[in-house]
Amino acid sequence: MAKDEALKRLGGGRWETRDGRFQIEPESGTWVIVDTTQTNEFGLPLVRGPFASLGAAKEAIETAREGGPVESPLAARISEPKQPPRSKTKASKGKVSTTAEREAEPEPEPRAPPEPKWIRDLRPVDRRKATELIERLEGLGIGSETAEAVARTEIGHGLPGLARLAIERHLHAATAKIQDVDGAVNAAVEVLIAGEDSELGVSWRLVDDRGRPIEKLEPSH
Repeated sequence: MAKDEALKRLGGGRWETRDGRFQIEPESGTWVIVDTTQTNEFGLPLVRGPFASLGAAKEAIETAREGGPVESPLAARISEPKQPPRSKTKASKGKVSTTAEREAEPEPEPRAPPEPKWIRDLRPVDRRKATELIERLEGLGIGSETAEAVARTEIGHGLPGLARLAIERHLHAATAKIQDVDGAVNAAVEVLIAGEDSELGVSWRLVDDRGRPIEKLEPSH
């Protein structure tokens, strides 16, 4: 713009060059120049300034015409290629932890439940015997609660819990398929007289009140 080029008044304190490229607008007691032919990094008209006076703004228009387009300081930053985000699978020491590796890691074995108090209160020798008896009974398919009850009766209280279990097992097996009462009684007597369970490793005797063994019993009819 020539120094003597006049500006058009737009109203509201705004001015515009004859070719419509530049506009001068007041801003907080100063003046800025809006270049309508150039845009900033946001796609808006490029704003130059501020300038202290209207005359300084006019001189800046002349400089802008001679100097060519002005590049925004943010343009270079925007044009830089964006770096890909860092993978969240990298561990602190640079090792990549994949989903497959996490799934391959063995799960920690569950902690064994603590021993019952009655076992902990036994002497070391009896404690070992009770634990071994429970494990042996469970290995024969006997439930854990029944196995512990038998061991507590046998080891903890010194009573024939194992023999009682053996008799119950044999009685159930001997009478399960018998339909008449006499047959069930005869089978039960045979179990009591037999007095042995080799699988449980226990035996018993049927005696009278004088301690005499009953080796053969004829049921009454």
